Amino acid sequence: MPRAGAGRGAATGSLVGHLPLLLITFWIGFNLRASILGVPPVLSVIRSDLHLTYTEVGLLSGLPILAFAAAALPASALVRRWGGYLVVALGLAVAATGELLRVVPGGVLPLFLGTALMGTGIALTQPGMPALFQRWFRGRVQTASVTLTLGITMGELVAASVSRPVLYAGLHSWQGTMVVWGLLGISCLLIWLLGVPRLRVGLSEGSAWELGSLFGSPQLWAVYICFGGQSLVFFAANTWIPGSVQGGPHSALASLSLAALNGAMVPVDVGLILLRRTFATSRWFYFVSGLVTLVGSAGWLWFGHQAPLLFAALMGAGVALNFAGLLAYPPLVAGPGRVATMSAVMLTIGYSCAFFGPLLGGVAIDLGGGDSSPFIPIVVAAAIMVVAATQVRPHLPSRTSGRALEGQLVDSGGR
Repeated sequence: MPRAGAGRGAATGSLVGHLPLLLITFWIGFNLRASILGVPPVLSVIRSDLHLTYTEVGLLSGLPILAFAAAALPASALVRRWGGYLVVALGLAVAATGELLRVVPGGVLPLFLGTALMGTGIALTQPGMPALFQRWFRGRVQTASVTLTLGITMGELVAASVSRPVLYAGLHSWQGTMVVWGLLGISCLLIWLLGVPRLRVGLSEGSAWELGSLFGSPQLWAVYICFGGQSLVFFAANTWIPGSVQGGPHSALASLSLAALNGAMVPVDVGLILLRRTFATSRWFYFVSGLVTLVGSAGWLWFGHQAPLLFAALMGAGVALNFAGLLAYPPLVAGPGRVATMSAVMLTIGYSCAFFGPLLGGVAIDLGGGDSSPFIPIVVAAAIMVVAATQVRPHLPSRTSGRALEGQLVDSGGR
């Protein structure tokens, strides 16, 4: 494997040969989040139609996140046994099934079951992608990871922006909006099956699973906490921003605020793709991005009515920086047989933390808090991110990383 400096030379070639797989990577990312972020804009309609409490609304928003946490480690075990290609295909199929199950007549039960199944499918998909990146994009792991992030961001932005004013306005039902995202999920599965080479990438390749070292590493816990913090901020903010703006969830300002939160991520991701140096292993990168997140969330809590679009955009930019770097971190520091497992541990711990964001926000409102009370746990999470960022390390001990050559990066992702 090349050293960090050598990776720069290996990555100077044209991206043309990688373009088909990069486009598929983008589309996978788009569908990993569009079906989730298409819900908050129509959440008030769902709550009214099904007579849900605010706590139940928070639980519905948190179910995919809980599934991300619960299924990540089993998914990594499947990657080690079957390889990344088959596990990603299985995840896409399960996710599409769950997306369409949400609209089956029957009230609350199909909605909640479909949401949980959809989240499980997405969770199955996520650990397999970093393992595939090491094989597909040698010398460009960071670029590929940020391309996946850009697809996720665009899925979030499009879903948050069009679900209410376009899809719901045209279809006149929240079920119709979910069918649209389900059909896009099916298209993603077909593209994967027809357009991706069937490589058994991500197998254990003789290395031990070593969950003890992955859970017991202080350096990795800094990464896990940063991921948990940004996940909590992102999912909770998308859930509760519409109800906390002046004019309420049906207002134009609610849609604009969600668009600002998610739209700010696009230029961040594009800028990171164009960046000519490694950032995903830098503690300063995570410290600065944590500060941006903290300023945005605290600003929304105390001054959100004065400048909602500004603070929403700051939250989005900070989360985008963290998310892009953290997705690229495992394939940059871990050996091939441990990338999926390290990613899965990060997803398990991070999304376990994130689950409580929407849920605690709903509890805060039910207990009599104001419209901005759901942002209290968001601010706390952002502050913890800043502290944890100071402990992120660019290299890991070989026992933790599973690397044959201690302290050596897989590639720099530079160009």
